[in-house]
Amino acid sequence: MIALLTLGLYPSSGGPAKSIRAFRDALGAEVVSWVDPAELVAQDLIWDRTTVVTGSAAPVLKQLQIPVNGSTTAAERLIAQSRLVSVHSFWRWHNAWIHKVCRRHGVPYWYVPHGSLDPYVFESGATTKRLFMRGVGRTFLRDAATVVYSTEREREKARDIVGHDRAEVIHWPLADSDFRKRDSSVRAATRARLGIPEQAVTFLYFGRLSPMKRPLDTIRAFSAAETGGAHLIIVGNDFGITAADCRRVAAEAGVANRVHVIGAVYGAEKYGYLDAADVYMSLSSRENFNYTAAEALASGLVLILSPGNDLAPDLACLSGVIRLADDSPETTLDALQAVAGQGVQALAAQGAAGAVWAREHLSKARFDAAVAAAADRHAGLRPPYGARSADLQEQS
Repeated sequence: MIALLTLGLYPSSGGPAKSIRAFRDALGAEVVSWVDPAELVAQDLIWDRTTVVTGSAAPVLKQLQIPVNGSTTAAERLIAQSRLVSVHSFWRWHNAWIHKVCRRHGVPYWYVPHGSLDPYVFESGATTKRLFMRGVGRTFLRDAATVVYSTEREREKARDIVGHDRAEVIHWPLADSDFRKRDSSVRAATRARLGIPEQAVTFLYFGRLSPMKRPLDTIRAFSAAETGGAHLIIVGNDFGITAADCRRVAAEAGVANRVHVIGAVYGAEKYGYLDAADVYMSLSSRENFNYTAAEALASGLVLILSPGNDLAPDLACLSGVIRLADDSPETTLDALQAVAGQGVQALAAQGAAGAVWAREHLSKARFDAAVAAAADRHAGLRPPYGARSADLQEQS
C-alpha cells in the first residue's frame, strides 16, 4: 500500500488539485488530507475517500496547521502499513510530522513540491520561511528518498534549497478529454456571442486573476501593441484582482470593445474559449507547470510564455511556442505584433505540431507509467535519517 499526504484540497485549488489527484490515481494511494476546519465548512474536499487530520482552529496553531490532539492516530496507522508515502505541500506542520512518523516505522517518503521551493516563494514572509527551513524544512528535504518535479527548470531552481540531487522529473498529465480536435462550430458560436470577427486573431488569458499571473499587464500590453484588430479573452476567477478591475483597465486603455472578460469557468465550459482563441499567452511572474498552457497546447493554440513559465524550456523544439527572453514591455509588444501579423490560418498550422507533442508527452498513461516506475525504485529505500546527503545519494 502507498499513502498520499497533502493539505486539504478543494475544487477552487486549481492546478495543485489536478496534479495531486493524478498522483493519487497513478499510485492507487490511500489519501491522508490535513485540513483547516474552517475551509472544510466552506467547501467539500476533492477526495472521494480520505483519512482526515484536523488542524487546530487557534490563531497561531492554525497558521502552521498543528493537528488537534488525537486526530493523527488513524493517519499514522495507515502510514505504518505503507511501503511509500507521497508527500505534497510544504511550509506546514505535516512535514515535521511525516518525517517523524516515517522514521518511527521505517517507511520511505518522497516529496512533490508543486513549485513550493521556487526562490520566488521567499520574496514574501522570508524570515518565517527561513526559520521553518532551519527547524523543519531542511531535515525533511534531506531525508526524502527523492523529490519529484514537474519540469527540469523546477528542479534546477530548487537544487540549492533541497541540498541533494535525488530527483525525478515527470510532466503532469492532461485529462484524456483535453486531447481533441478543435470544434469549428463551437468556435464560431463563441466568437459570435462575444462579437469577435471570424478572421480576427484572438489571444487568450486563462488562469486565476492573481497579481502574480499579471492579467492587468496582459491587457495593457495588448492595448499597446499594433495587432490589426485582434481580440483578447480573459478567463479566470477573482484572486487579488477582480473581473471588474480587468474591465476598468481595458476601458482606460480604449480597448473595451476588443477585450472580453468572462470570469470564472470550470469543467468542459473551458473548451469553448480554447476553440475560440488562436494564441494563449501567459506573462506570469511564476508558473511551476501551468496546466492551462498545457491544455492550450493540446488544443492546438500557439503559446506566448514569459520567462517565469517553467514548462517553456521543455517546449523549445516547437515553432508554435514563443518564449519571451525577458519581461520587458518591448519584448512583449514585439511578440504580440509578430504573432498577430500571421493570421488565423498560419497560427492554426503552427499550433497543430504542439497538439501532437502534447498527446505524446502529456498523456495520463505516460504519467501513470512513470510514477509507478519511480515508486518501485524508491519504495524499498531505507536511508539512515541524519546521514549526509552524499551518503544518501550513493545508496540511492
